[in-house]
Amino acid sequence: MRREKFTSEEVTKMLSSRKFFKNAEVVEEKNIKKIETTHIPKKKKQEIPHENQDLSVSDLKQIEHDFYQSQKRKQEMFDQSLQKTRDDYLLMIKKEKQKFFHELLRLKEEVLQKSLEEGEQIKQEAYLAGVKEGQLDGFESGKESGFDAGLKEAESLKQNALSIIEQTNEAMNAYQKEKQEDFIKASALMAENIINQELSLSEDKLKLLLQPVLNKVEKADNFITIFVTKDNLENTNLYMEKMKEQFAGLKFAVLVDEALETNGCVIETNYEVIDLQIKKQLDAMVKDLMKENDDD
Repeated sequence: MRREKFTSEEVTKMLSSRKFFKNAEVVEEKNIKKIETTHIPKKKKQEIPHENQDLSVSDLKQIEHDFYQSQKRKQEMFDQSLQKTRDDYLLMIKKEKQKFFHELLRLKEEVLQKSLEEGEQIKQEAYLAGVKEGQLDGFESGKESGFDAGLKEAESLKQNALSIIEQTNEAMNAYQKEKQEDFIKASALMAENIINQELSLSEDKLKLLLQPVLNKVEKADNFITIFVTKDNLENTNLYMEKMKEQFAGLKFAVLVDEALETNGCVIETNYEVIDLQIKKQLDAMVKDLMKENDDD
C-alpha cells in the first residue's frame, strides 16, 4: 500500500473543504449520546521526610511553622474551654450566693415575725390573766388588778436585781480587802527575810539598826543596855567600844537574850525601852496599813 505524506496545511484544506463530498454520501448520526466525566484532581500528599533524608533550611522552617501553628490552635481551643468552665463556675457561685442571701432574708423575716407573734401572745396572756384574776370583783376591777400586779412584779424584780448588784459589790470589796491584807502580810514577810539576810551578810551586823537609834539617845548621865542574840554579842560589843571612843562618858552593857528573834535587838535606857526586833516593827507597820485599809 502506498502511503502519501501530506503537510499540515494540506490536511487543513482537505478537512475544511466540503467540495470533496456529495450530499448523498454524508451520513448524519442523530442518536448522539453524551458521556459526562468528572475529573477530581488528586491532592498532593505531603511527604514526610525520612530520618536519613536531607532537609533543606526552608523545609525545616516550614515543618517548624506547621508545628507551632498546630500547637497554637490546640492552645486556643484549651483556653476557650478553660474560660467557658470558669464562666460556668462563676455563674454557679453567683446563683448559689443569691440563693443563700434569699434564704437568709427569709429566715430573718421568719424569726422577726415569730418574735412579734410570741410577744403579742405574751401580752394577750398577761392581759387575760389579769382579767381572770379580777373577775371576782368585776371586769373593770380585774383589769386594774392585773395591771397593778404587773407593776408590783416589775418593781419586785427591779429591787431584787439592785439587791444582787449590791451584794456583788460588797463581796468584791471584801475580796479586794482580803487580798490586799494578804498582800501586805506577804510583803512584810518578804521584807523581814530580806533584812535578816542583809544583816547576816553584813560585817557590822546590828550596826545598821543600832546606829540611827543610838545617835538620838541621850548619852550623858544615861546607862544603855543592849540585849542581843548570842550570834551578835561579839560584833555588838566591838561596835559599842568604838562608840565609847567618840563619847567618853558613854556607859553601856551588852547582854544576851535567847528569847529574841534572829537578829533581834532591844535597847533599854534610863528613860525608855526601844524594841528593834524586825518582825515586831514590821507587824506594827502591817497593823497601821490594815487600819488604813479598813478606814477606806
